[in-house]
Amino acid sequence: MKRNAAPNSQATAGRIDPYKVLFDFAPDGILVVDAAGRIRLNNAEAERLLDAAPGELHGLPVDRLVPMGSRRVHGPLRAQFLVEKQRRPMGIGRTLRAVKLSGREFPVEISLAPTEGDDGAEVIVTLRDVSDRLLARQKERELERARALTRISQLALRERHFDRVGEQATQLAAAPLGADAVLLLRRAHGSDSATCTNAAGPMAAPLVGLVVSDTEHLLCGSILRSGAPALIGDVEAGNLKICPALIAAGMRSLMLAVIGNPEHQHSILVAASRVPHHFATDDIAFLEAIANIASNALQRAEVEDKLLISQRLESLGQLTGGVAHDFNNLLTVISGNLQILEDTVTVDPFAQRAIASAQRATKRGAELTGKLLAFSRRQTLMPAPIQIPELLAAFRDLLARTLGPNVEIIVSAERDLPLAMADSGQLETALLNLAVNARDAMPSGGKLSIEASAITIDAASVSAADDLRPGDYIRLSVSDTGSGMSRETLARAFEPFFTTKAVGKGSGLGLSMVYGFAKQSAGHVTVYSEVGIGTTFNVFLPVAPAATAAPSAARRRTATASTGDEAVLVVEDDVDVRAVAQRYLTALGYRVFVANNRRTASARLRAHPDIALLFTDVVLEGDETGPRVAASLQRIKPSLHVLYASGYARSALPLQWGLDEHIAFLRKPYSREQLGQAVRQALDGEATTDGAAPKSALARRRSVQRVRVSE
Repeated sequence: MKRNAAPNSQATAGRIDPYKVLFDFAPDGILVVDAAGRIRLNNAEAERLLDAAPGELHGLPVDRLVPMGSRRVHGPLRAQFLVEKQRRPMGIGRTLRAVKLSGREFPVEISLAPTEGDDGAEVIVTLRDVSDRLLARQKERELERARALTRISQLALRERHFDRVGEQATQLAAAPLGADAVLLLRRAHGSDSATCTNAAGPMAAPLVGLVVSDTEHLLCGSILRSGAPALIGDVEAGNLKICPALIAAGMRSLMLAVIGNPEHQHSILVAASRVPHHFATDDIAFLEAIANIASNALQRAEVEDKLLISQRLESLGQLTGGVAHDFNNLLTVISGNLQILEDTVTVDPFAQRAIASAQRATKRGAELTGKLLAFSRRQTLMPAPIQIPELLAAFRDLLARTLGPNVEIIVSAERDLPLAMADSGQLETALLNLAVNARDAMPSGGKLSIEASAITIDAASVSAADDLRPGDYIRLSVSDTGSGMSRETLARAFEPFFTTKAVGKGSGLGLSMVYGFAKQSAGHVTVYSEVGIGTTFNVFLPVAPAATAAPSAARRRTATASTGDEAVLVVEDDVDVRAVAQRYLTALGYRVFVANNRRTASARLRAHPDIALLFTDVVLEGDETGPRVAASLQRIKPSLHVLYASGYARSALPLQWGLDEHIAFLRKPYSREQLGQAVRQALDGEATTDGAAPKSALARRRSVQRVRVSE
């Protein structure tokens, strides 16, 4: 700055120097810094702004006003400015901070102007405190975000389906975040791929339809495994696997939040910006809030879908129950009059034959109404404590005569099963219906397995739509190796009169009767099926009250979870089941690695040779199977222990997948305690079956009856 323009020069000839007045009374703090980086001049506003006493700033290094984290780069930047000598603001697009002499930081705007002083190049620095402006901007941003959260919350309450909520989640999140793109990546069921179904923001259009073939690319998959949101300041600063399409679009900072629950991670909400470190902690909190609202909407939609099925079956039950009741009255009149005619018409042989034929028809009609009443839960039941092993032993001969020579039958039950509370006659009818359906699904023959086991269902495993109370149950599993059912068929399996059989081959009432019987018995029925592999029906019946008072020692041992610190490799192609197993094992103290196929599993084992146990599903995606994975990994590490899991009954496995009876096996669904005990037993070299007991104990407790039906 030229001396004749110096603000601190004295007024001459009694005249006030206007430059000094402007300098002293400027609304911004002004500093003049020499080439050595020391403050040579300052105005009064600078002293007020920086909490300095009069004259205290003079000679002070300007670095003293720079935050500690920025001092390393401040010197080179100042030297560069003295060379370039261009008037410009500092930190365009960024919020700069300065340090008062009292040590407190505050946000500032800084403008720089080069000048020449008596001792060479100097810089005029103008400082402006923007705390109030930033506070107002923050309040405005908070209000905008509150409005967005209110709108998405209202939509989530109104909308019946998730798709509309997901679309609005991206639209409402983009503006408050100032993001270049906000994407909703929908995950394919049972796979690691995801598709961008919705996008918003100025750079979003080219990303619609983007397919992430492997969601491991999104932050190495850790966000999906933990379920916690993630903030990435600069994708180029870390060794992270990020979706290539986002990198190609120039995105530098990312935020990711999972939509769904720990068991079922449905989608991923991704906010992206081309500016590094664009997002802050309050931004990730806002994105997580949007994702949580969408998660609640998704959960609500899923529960409502399940409830609609339950309500549809309930409505059909009420309808069929009323029809059956009225039809029974008609049959009573017809049958009674036929009996009267039979007593009075004794001469005419033709009349006798006609009456006998009509009586047979009324009997079939009565059987039909009985099935309708069973579905509508209005049949007359006489529940009593049942010894399930004895019932199955007596039931074996009936099955042998009914199913034919091409079906191998395996009946198994624990000897010390608690007593079940049900109507034994209706239970036999339900099992027979399931067995006949299984036979029809195996036209070329196969295996039918009926297995009985005890199971405890806790409150966390019960859905409101299931109408099932937590407690102790007997699970009767009827498994076949037949053609299986598609997803569409499964959705209607229990509806009365719904059948996939040819006309005249079935009434469509067998499964509906089983459903009604289980529900009326205060139990439940589920179905697990895969096309081309087979089907398992699980009938849950309550334990008789006397049996629940004193559970056996073996069952008390089952309820206690086993822990450990070994490394376990979980191989499961269903991402939701995999997440459950990982969470259970981690909670039990194990170190857990996951894979969804044989290739990934082999890589995990080679990278972590201390893995002691393989926990794998029997049936995997495509033609992959658990036994093949186990054989492949045991070639790498012969001492590797193996624990299998499946939704099928254990006794249905050997014929289908070549597994013998001595494998370590855990039945789906399993509790954390059952998984912990099964893993502990497998690691300790004890065989497990359904997570209930070691093989040695099981051999003493089980009565396994094998029947090969022959001509």
